[in-house]
Amino acid sequence: MSRHALQISSGVGPVEVRRFVAALSAHLEGLALARGLAIEELACHGELEAPRSATLYLLGDAPGLLAEQLGTHELVHRSPQRGRSARKRWFVAVSLHAEALASRATSAAVPELPAEDLEITVCRAGGPGGQHVNKVSTAIRVRHLPSGLSVRAAASRSQKANRDQALRRLAELLGERDRVAARRVVNERRLAHYRVERGRPVRSYTMNDDGALVDVTTG
Repeated sequence: MSRHALQISSGVGPVEVRRFVAALSAHLEGLALARGLAIEELACHGELEAPRSATLYLLGDAPGLLAEQLGTHELVHRSPQRGRSARKRWFVAVSLHAEALASRATSAAVPELPAEDLEITVCRAGGPGGQHVNKVSTAIRVRHLPSGLSVRAAASRSQKANRDQALRRLAELLGERDRVAARRVVNERRLAHYRVERGRPVRSYTMNDDGALVDVTTG
C-alpha cells in the first residue's frame, strides 16, 4: 500500500491564513476517511489552532482519490479582528508528496527482501584461467526487479556466502536510494510550503459561525 504526505501550507501568511490551515486540515481529514484512505498521523508545525502547516500521512491511493484537492484553496471570510475594508481572501496551498521507503536492512544481517522482487542467477566466478579457473558455478547475481538494481558477488567459493553478500550489498544500495529519495521529498515539501499561488483556486470556501468550512466551489 502506498504512503503519501498531504501538506497544507500557509506560506508566510498571517494568523488568519494559519487558522484556515487548521480548518482545512480537519476538512481534508474527513474527506480522506470518507473516500477510503487510512490516516496514519497528523503533524502540525506551529500552534495547533493556527499552524504554519499541517501534514496528513495517508495510506492508499491518495493521488487518485484526492486529485481535485491539490493546488490553491481560497477562503472568503472577513477577520473579526480587522475592519470592514480589510482583506477578506486568504489562500493556502495543498500538495501531495510520496513518502520514501525505510531503509531495508543493517550491514550485518542478511536482509529479507520479498522473493517476488528478486531474480537470482547462479554463474561461474571469474578467474585468471588455466588450472586456477573456477569450474564450479558459485558466483551469484541478484537483480531487484522493481528498481532494476543488480549485484554480482563472487569473492567466496560458497554459493550461500556469495548470495548473502549480494543481498546485503543490494540492501545497502536500496537503502541509499531511499535516503536520497527522502532528502528530495523533504526539499520538495519545504519549497511547497512557501509556494502559495494567490489566484485560480481549485476550491473556495466560506466559514460559518462555528468556524467550520463551507465549500462553495462552482464548476
